[in-house]
Amino acid sequence: MASSPQMCLSLYHLLLLTISPLRSHSSFFPSQPSSPCGPGRSWAVRLDVGSVTAGRSLERLAHSVAEEVGLENHGQVGQLEGHYLLCQGAEDSADVDSALDRNPHVLWHSQEHILRRSKRSVTFNDPKYPSQWHLHNDVKQGMDINVTGVWERNITGVGITVVVVDDGLQHTLADIQPNYSPEGSYDLNSNDPDPMPHPDGHSDNHHGTRCAGEIAAVSNNRFCAVGVAYGAKVAGIRVLDGPLTDSMEAVAFNKHYQVNDVYSCSWGPDDDGRTVDGPHPLGKAALQHGVIAGRRGFGSIFVVASGNGGQYDDNCNYDGYANSIYTVTIGAVDENGKRPFYAEECASMLAVTFSSGSRQLRSIVTSDWSLQSGTGCTDGHTGTSAAAPLAAGMVALMLQVRPCLSWRDVQHIITYTATQHDADAQADWGINGAGFHHSHKYGFGLLNAWRLVNAAKVWESVPFLVSYQSPVLKTNEGIPEYPKTLTHTWNVSLSELRQSGMQTLEHVSVTVTIVHPRRASVEIWLVCPSGMSSLIGAQRPLDVDTTGFTDWTFSTVRCWGERAEGQYSLQITDHSVLKHWKLTLYGSSMSLQQVKERRRVVEDAMGGQYLDRSFALPCPPGIDVPPEIVSPFTSSSLKSLLLLGCFALFWSLYYTLEVTLTHWDRRGWSTTGRDRGFQAGSTGLEDSQVVEIQPEMDNESKVPDLLHLFESHAGALDLLHRLVLTQSIDELTQNLRTVRRARLPARNVILMKEVITTPSHSCRSSVV
Repeated sequence: MASSPQMCLSLYHLLLLTISPLRSHSSFFPSQPSSPCGPGRSWAVRLDVGSVTAGRSLERLAHSVAEEVGLENHGQVGQLEGHYLLCQGAEDSADVDSALDRNPHVLWHSQEHILRRSKRSVTFNDPKYPSQWHLHNDVKQGMDINVTGVWERNITGVGITVVVVDDGLQHTLADIQPNYSPEGSYDLNSNDPDPMPHPDGHSDNHHGTRCAGEIAAVSNNRFCAVGVAYGAKVAGIRVLDGPLTDSMEAVAFNKHYQVNDVYSCSWGPDDDGRTVDGPHPLGKAALQHGVIAGRRGFGSIFVVASGNGGQYDDNCNYDGYANSIYTVTIGAVDENGKRPFYAEECASMLAVTFSSGSRQLRSIVTSDWSLQSGTGCTDGHTGTSAAAPLAAGMVALMLQVRPCLSWRDVQHIITYTATQHDADAQADWGINGAGFHHSHKYGFGLLNAWRLVNAAKVWESVPFLVSYQSPVLKTNEGIPEYPKTLTHTWNVSLSELRQSGMQTLEHVSVTVTIVHPRRASVEIWLVCPSGMSSLIGAQRPLDVDTTGFTDWTFSTVRCWGERAEGQYSLQITDHSVLKHWKLTLYGSSMSLQQVKERRRVVEDAMGGQYLDRSFALPCPPGIDVPPEIVSPFTSSSLKSLLLLGCFALFWSLYYTLEVTLTHWDRRGWSTTGRDRGFQAGSTGLEDSQVVEIQPEMDNESKVPDLLHLFESHAGALDLLHRLVLTQSIDELTQNLRTVRRARLPARNVILMKEVITTPSHSCRSSVV
């Protein structure tokens, strides 16, 4: 073995041999630039790869070229072989372009400059758009509907029509007119096709126009604001500006329901904390018919506001529109995402979106009417009236990417995509057996346009709706005073559900009849088999009604997606009598596992990858619905046509009579002038010339010949000339009575009467 000094010397020589090539090679690699390489001080060059000789690399060639022209080599440009970035040093190099032109190894070169590029974000010239915080909140991140990303992908509601059922729609407004749909509009208050609002004493018939502006105000027209679905069509049904009946409401819910896709209804019973009301039999039937036959069988989408009675402790479970399974019930939050003072709570609420709050917070900016004191634009739209149209606009965006979504698909997608935004303990969030969060204050959470549209793009239609109904459970049992509770249970077995095929729940309804001396004190809870509880009948201090509840239906969505079988518990507190109750379940054949799988598919689609490519699930064609029977005439138009027809008829009769009499007059004039002794003051006159008539007989000889002269029209005309020229009004009237008694031809009597009664009878000098 070699000695230790010899081994160390050998290792030293080996180390030198290893380091030397690396040092030699590293001299050709770019070092740290001595000066910044910015635009205007850098050149991109393409070197001739074929000119590289053996033992020489492209990197060495680039370094050599850079030195020759007085630049620094900053290395290869990305993965482009032969392309290098050369930059100026601390001192400016002389005429770099000419030097590069002369270099035989440089095939191409270009001095770099700043490129002007802009992000593909939407911009609008509408003056109030920067103030529409609910569309893009730059002050409080996340407190908007997250819609701009949808717009950037050209999803604006094109092909969808939203109808505002309200007090009218000023469709002549600059923000409305280009998107107005006359085919989907009607005025039920005046019974004509034009829903234009009528000015009123309080100047408050602007409500429908404001809601329509939120939905589909035109963009980039330099006027006011932008709608959520500014590419959609908007229609109006005027029905709230006058007495409203059950039949009118039913007509409104189904009016033009093959044209209108979404019905936005920002109204309901009085929000006074004491009213229990909703659609009456015809209205209920129309809602049901709309979801069955509307939109070629996919179902009309009814979006309703939850109500503004929060300051009176009102609850939207006492509102039959918000309580219906056929509607999308929308509540409100302010720009902080908190429940405002006016917003109502209930177990049937699906979701919330933005609206006004306290006076210190901003309200909704939207179009406004320009009648009376209106300016065409407002920043003061408030309440759940402003929240529901935003939701309707978001539904229009969903329908553009998936037109065949059914009314229940829309409800499911809202349930799956709404976000739990308020982590406050008072938000009262509960997690049900299917994993959905729900709050009596916020429903399933805050609507998010991006999530709604992405989910709609990949959504497969849910199975058919099925239901289960228990028998009427008669009890006549007294309810103890608080805090004691009367509890009734009903077990739904798997065998009972097998006939319908129901596996998972959507809506759960309870219909009760309760006798109570003061309805405000009653509190009703429903507990689903999973243990998820719903306050379906909240206490309302102002409700002093003594009639209790008669077949009133409460509903909840808090058990959505859970298994349907199991025991349901009805819990009632306060001193009263429960006469009877009935449980109704609505759901589908989807299993709990399929519900969870859908949730996974929806979350996987939130990246927008399906919006960025031509991905489309097949859509069924829909059903052939008989066309709506539309009368071309309304009562108003028929009245106008009747008046016009009567005028035309009488005018025709008058004209015909005048022409006939004129014709007879000319025939009689040619003979009467000769036979009766009238003499013309001139001869050879045209028909249109004035003739001076000189009577030859005296005044005393006219009366005996009266009846004789009236036997012919010529004689009547002759006599009239004499009477007009010689008699007073009294004498003319007396002669007319004589003619009537003689029963002479009517046309002659009429002729004489016209001459007698005409104001110009005193003009005796000429006859035309």
